[in-house]
Amino acid sequence: MNDRSYPDHPIPGVGAIVVSKKGILFARRDKPPGEGLWSIPGGGVETGETQKESVFREVLEETGVECEVLEFVGTADLITLDEDSKVEFHFLLNHYLARAITEETKPEFPEGEVGWFHPDKLPEDMANEEIIRLINSVIDSILELMNQ
Repeated sequence: MNDRSYPDHPIPGVGAIVVSKKGILFARRDKPPGEGLWSIPGGGVETGETQKESVFREVLEETGVECEVLEFVGTADLITLDEDSKVEFHFLLNHYLARAITEETKPEFPEGEVGWFHPDKLPEDMANEEIIRLINSVIDSILELMNQ
């Protein structure tokens, strides 16, 4: 059990749809929930940190990419139940659209994977369907950023 499993209350976090000419930035998750699956970068907001600062830090830590937060996209609950139907994870995630300032990637861990994906060719093994909904909600902005 880690410090984020079986929480007493939802844990605030952020996620980033980071876009460059190469596409949308994804990283394979290295821990539950969704361990081993592709997801947009993000994580928990630290005490004393704004959400925008959290987006920048999380993206840089997980992918090696620097980004600029452009706009708020939406909020989602990520709730995972264990085999006994107890809440194992509950994150309250605010998602943002961001423009990549750098494009060279560097995974957080030596065995980690990071990649740029065109919106028409997203990875099949994604952490959850909410990511696709978020991407589709800002697809025009994503395509515009890719063409800049």
